[in-house]
Amino acid sequence: MRVDGNPSTDPKIDRYDETEVLIVGSGPIGAVFARSLVDKGKEVLMIDIGEQRVGDHKKNSMAVQKDISLFTNTVKGELNLLSVPTSNVEAVLEPSSWAPRTEQQAFIKNGQNPDQKPILNLPAACATRVVGGMGSHWTCCIPREHANIERSNLFNDEEWDLLYTKAEKLLNRNDTAFDDSIRQQLVKETLKKAYEGREMRSMPLACERSKLNQNYVEWSCAATVLGDLSEPDYKSPLFKIRPNTQCLGLALGPDKKIKMAVTRNILTGEMQYIKAKKYVICAGAILTPGILFNSTFGDHSLADELPSALGCYMTEQPMAFCQVVLNRSLVDSVKDDPYHLGWAKKVKQHEQKYKNDPLPFPFNDPDPQCYFPLSEKYPWHTQIHRDAFGYGQVPPNVDQRLIVDLRWFTYMEQKQSNYVEFSSTYRDQFGMPQPTFHFTLDEGALTRCEGMISDMVDVARKLGGFLPGAEPKYLAPGSALHICGTYRAGEEEKDSVVDRSGKVWGYDNLVLGGCGVIPTGNACNPTLTAACFALAAVDKMVQELEA
Repeated sequence: MRVDGNPSTDPKIDRYDETEVLIVGSGPIGAVFARSLVDKGKEVLMIDIGEQRVGDHKKNSMAVQKDISLFTNTVKGELNLLSVPTSNVEAVLEPSSWAPRTEQQAFIKNGQNPDQKPILNLPAACATRVVGGMGSHWTCCIPREHANIERSNLFNDEEWDLLYTKAEKLLNRNDTAFDDSIRQQLVKETLKKAYEGREMRSMPLACERSKLNQNYVEWSCAATVLGDLSEPDYKSPLFKIRPNTQCLGLALGPDKKIKMAVTRNILTGEMQYIKAKKYVICAGAILTPGILFNSTFGDHSLADELPSALGCYMTEQPMAFCQVVLNRSLVDSVKDDPYHLGWAKKVKQHEQKYKNDPLPFPFNDPDPQCYFPLSEKYPWHTQIHRDAFGYGQVPPNVDQRLIVDLRWFTYMEQKQSNYVEFSSTYRDQFGMPQPTFHFTLDEGALTRCEGMISDMVDVARKLGGFLPGAEPKYLAPGSALHICGTYRAGEEEKDSVVDRSGKVWGYDNLVLGGCGVIPTGNACNPTLTAACFALAAVDKMVQELEA
């Protein structure tokens, strides 16, 4: 497609719009950009490939909060695998069934990728293409990165603290939402006693208890950050969100400024140009570089002039997982209130109301949400909670109140040789270049993995027995859904893609946001840190727009 000098008169284009800031992606980080820019009086147009629906969190469903196991299928339904090797298909077909012959290419639909080597893949890496992005089903755990192990030095301690504080306010950080839970207290006290000297905390969560009914939790999401901007009847000249709109790429002018975004309505096929003063791409750690690699429009191809680090230095989090059924002795001790935390009264009230229930936990007792923070001695982030995901299944005949999930994450080093490339031959299901992963763990990460799973098993044994089918295991690479570094921030172009304000080296009006900006290996959930980079980017953008 050619982009001429006056797109508003180009007969191939169905629509032409102008705005001050264009944001591609409506997840939590896109929402941070939008909310912060609108609050500073800037006009924002946000587009997303997802359907027209407010970006709420699926765990805010009352049905899911009654039975968290329902959340598993919700998540599975919104995750699209990014790269599926076709060289190791194990399905045994009838001889008469169609299958590719030796001389024929393998399947190429829905992420199936003949170029993907299984040994170098991130087989569980996925993208979410809905309004609200990953924020529609994320864990909402928002720890700060460890200053000496995870956090970059692009900001000093004072700057980091200010950015983290602002980001936590936007995301509604809450460290006490589950602290009245008997099971929260039981798990925390049991592990404090077992691991004296090791810090045990309530998880820092992006949530708040419902003001209408304290039995329910309002989990933070893109709609939370957007606030009134997400209301269907909200009318403002400063903010619009356009769903079902795919960004195909960016057109570069001869002055090395982005001239416009080329987009398409995926329902109608309508082609649209959007011209802005600033372009913010925050479509995820893989889809964002995919948009840039597809930016071959016009006489000046952006894809040919991008920093060489784009797609490189990719990191993920090795992850171990198990589920336990609480130990009988721990459960039976609850009625005796051994820690004098007021359990006896709650148990008595529950027993009087539900005489046939064999468990002492009230039906509205919140799930545990606690963790051991990453430390020098234990270099892994932990989550001890109930947050059933695609890999967590609980049989319907086991009471959910007895189940505790344990998820352990560690970090890896950033290596240029860990990268994602984009095919000029194959396309994904949305017509964009097919990503192919080249990924291996470093020796340090492999060593940490051994210690991590041993630690998880030891902690699990303090709480109960393993749920059949959910015994300790490593999860497939990519399962954490925390890919970082693919357009990393840095101090110079030779080993980074953007500066600390998210601006792509050499392009004054192009900003990237999301976990792909994070330049260091990290074990903890990265969303809060990505929000910090977004806030720093907003400050710089506003300064330049008002200059």
